[in-house]
Amino acid sequence: KHKVVALDAATGKLRWRFDAGIAGRGPNRGLMYWEEGDDRRIFAAVQTFVYALDAATGKVIENFGKGGRIDLREDLGRDPEKLNVILTTPGVIYKDLMIVGGRWPESLPSPPGDIRAYDVRTGKLRWSFHTIPRPGEFGYKTWPKDAWKTSGSANAWAGLALDEKRGIVYAPTGSAADDFYGADRKGDNLFANTLLALDAATGKRLWHFQAVKHDIWDRDFPSPPSLVTVKRNGRTVDAVAQTTKQGWVYLFDRVTGRPLF
Repeated sequence: KHKVVALDAATGKLRWRFDAGIAGRGPNRGLMYWEEGDDRRIFAAVQTFVYALDAATGKVIENFGKGGRIDLREDLGRDPEKLNVILTTPGVIYKDLMIVGGRWPESLPSPPGDIRAYDVRTGKLRWSFHTIPRPGEFGYKTWPKDAWKTSGSANAWAGLALDEKRGIVYAPTGSAADDFYGADRKGDNLFANTLLALDAATGKRLWHFQAVKHDIWDRDFPSPPSLVTVKRNGRTVDAVAQTTKQGWVYLFDRVTGRPLF
């Protein structure tokens, strides 16, 4: 039901419980945590909202967002009241940013699957990466004109991975809506079905790999990538490994995106 509990790790005794008063449904795979000095925060998703909680007491931090929460339906260029956006898998924390994807409908109407970063103190939106590109952005011509206004999904639902040292966040995206019909979205449909490497501070695209162009079989990436270090041609390489529904595992140089195999 998307309630949050804090337990004493030594005894199992309940320390606090948070109930948003919203009957959550569906998967909720975890929380996010940030601290600086005495300020320690838990970020908990409940349906369309993300709450900031005091890690010691479980009380809502009222000056975060609006009354202690942000609404993920906002800032997507559509009417928030008509959108269905849920954070089922936690995002990642990079410095003072909370970076999230989310779960979107797989059929239209569905909002564009922007990957977004919020200020951990205020809840203010700091950057957005448009997975359905807007005019002038890379990949715009891989969709019909103004598709960002009507098409949807291409969202990072499975989860993200963070190379904190390099400041790179890796985001695998889902298929575009509708995921079994593509006649209304002619083109390759970047950045659906894509592993994205983004600058965690700014959201700028560093590199990408699109595994399936113009997907009509829902063959998107089903998991967050894993950050690994491998031996390749006699040298050590920091890599990112991405599983697929096709049974392949892709392995890329973390910095350049160069395939290792």
